[in-house]
Amino acid sequence: MNAGRAVACLILGAALASCGSPAADAQNRADGVTKAVYNNDGAAVAQSFDAALQKQVTRAQVGMLSDKLHKFGDYKGLTYVSNDGLKNEYTYRANFSNGTAPVIVRFDSDGKVAAYRISLPQ
Repeated sequence: MNAGRAVACLILGAALASCGSPAADAQNRADGVTKAVYNNDGAAVAQSFDAALQKQVTRAQVGMLSDKLHKFGDYKGLTYVSNDGLKNEYTYRANFSNGTAPVIVRFDSDGKVAAYRISLPQ
């Protein structure tokens, strides 16, 4: 590969990386929901959910889950584990200062959260 083509490939690669990938966008959205739950911000949680899921979640449920998450310490973000492209479903590990918990998020065709599940150890 000549030097000019190599530079062009590097520039194109940097441009594509800065645009974000669907997987990175999904992780950012999943992280936003997890932060909102951790912070007991029911409005931010609902804003991320699709209409059907918004009807199923209550402020009390968000508050209860927030309390449980705080028992694991400070929220440190998500780590990607896997995804199922057919379902548009992503699995992450939520990292806390005192433990981890699996998070599974499914998105609808508009990018809204259609399902959100975090499994906490007993």
